[in-house]
Amino acid sequence: MMEILKYIRWLSLDIVLGGVIFLNFIGDELNVEVPVAVSLALAVCIWLIYTLDHQRDVRHKLHQKGARRIFHKKNQKAIIVTTLFVGLLGLTLLFYLPLELIQSGLLVALMCLVYLILSAELSAFLVKEIIVALLYGGGVFLFPLIQMDQLEGIHGLLWMQLALLAFVNIVLISTFELEEDRFNEFGSLSLSMGKKRTFQLLGGLLIISALSTIIITYYQPYFMHLEIIYLFSSLQLAIILLRPAWFVSGERFRIYADAIFYYPLIFLW
Repeated sequence: MMEILKYIRWLSLDIVLGGVIFLNFIGDELNVEVPVAVSLALAVCIWLIYTLDHQRDVRHKLHQKGARRIFHKKNQKAIIVTTLFVGLLGLTLLFYLPLELIQSGLLVALMCLVYLILSAELSAFLVKEIIVALLYGGGVFLFPLIQMDQLEGIHGLLWMQLALLAFVNIVLISTFELEEDRFNEFGSLSLSMGKKRTFQLLGGLLIISALSTIIITYYQPYFMHLEIIYLFSSLQLAIILLRPAWFVSGERFRIYADAIFYYPLIFLW
């Protein structure tokens, strides 16, 4: 069982499922019905972006450090072929998506393309993780928001809260993988700032995240369920931040950090 879970993580399928779960939860919170085709389209997009990102990372360097990158390097041809088939599935899904989603999605797709092309340059300017977090939050919120009759400031705040948690998640995981990134010559915010300063930054952001859930729940009790998810996610990431020695074993940090995206199942069920 653990062997299967390992491959699921290496192929980013856990990230895909977490994104789809969050999409349907956001739809439920905003009283928007999410069609199956939209969930599948998001799954395809998330998987393609993560997989292409990994393939770009391992393309030029012969020797890689880190089990996930070694797996992607060793199975490069099979993964590329699978990517082509998944891409064709994505094109097929276009015929089943609302026109307004396709139009808005083109902008998100363009931003993803820019990220994949300029990832190294973005790392140098310390904005790579910020862009990934904003794209993740935007991808999850895009369909529910375009279905709303009237957008309000609170909707933007809810999106930013998710993007903030995604940012902490990404940077926290990369902080545990500092030596891998250094060996593989990949830039990251954690490498630029150092582990101690990065942990301090993440701690401050998690305090802001937790406080925002309390404030928004007070003024917007309708979104209490969503804010509870955000609060528990903030607390879980804070625990990882405070007990790094325990979470480093067996890549527990990655398992528990990514598990926050499954919390919506509590209310979906």
